[in-house]
Amino acid sequence: MLRNRWRTWWAGVAAVLGLAGLLACGTPAPTERVPVSSSADSSSPSQPTKVLTTGPRRDIEPVAARFPALADSTVDGWAAGTLGDASTGRVPGPSTYWFDAVVTAGADQVAEWVQEYDATPIPHPDPPVSALHDLVPAGELLGSPELDRAFSSTQWRARVYLSPASGRVVVLGIDD
Repeated sequence: MLRNRWRTWWAGVAAVLGLAGLLACGTPAPTERVPVSSSADSSSPSQPTKVLTTGPRRDIEPVAARFPALADSTVDGWAAGTLGDASTGRVPGPSTYWFDAVVTAGADQVAEWVQEYDATPIPHPDPPVSALHDLVPAGELLGSPELDRAFSSTQWRARVYLSPASGRVVVLGIDD
C-alpha cells in the first residue's frame, strides 16, 4: 500500500514538472513585423532599432561579399549592426543583422540597372542608419521590387535605391 502511494506521488510530481516545462517554453512568436527605425534614437521603446556596431567604413570587401553586383563600385560608406533596443543594448532572440551602404557605381551602371529592373521613383525611400545620412544623394531615388530581388540573396534581403543623377546606389540589407 505504501509503495502505491509513493508511485502515485512521483507520477503527480512528474506531471506537474512536465506541464510547467511546457508552459515555460510555449510563448507564442509575434505575428506582425514591426517597422525598423533607421537610427538608434527610436521614439517608441518597443520598436526595434538599428544598433550600430561597425562603421561607418569605406572598404569594398564587406559590401561586395553581401552584394556582389556592387563589387566594382567605389564605397562612399557602409555601416552594420544588429536590430534591437539601443537604450538597453539588448537584441531580441537570435540576432538579426543589418548592413547599409552608399556606393558610387557610376551613371552608366545605374542607368543600366534602372532600365533592366524597371526602376521608378520612390516617394518615401527608407533611410539608411543615421551615420550614413549625409552620403545619400539629394534628389529623386528610384527602385523596384525586381531591383531589390536582383541584389538579394539567400542570406541578405536588400532594399535598393538608385540615383541616376549622381550614379550612387543606396542599399539596405537585412540578414535573413
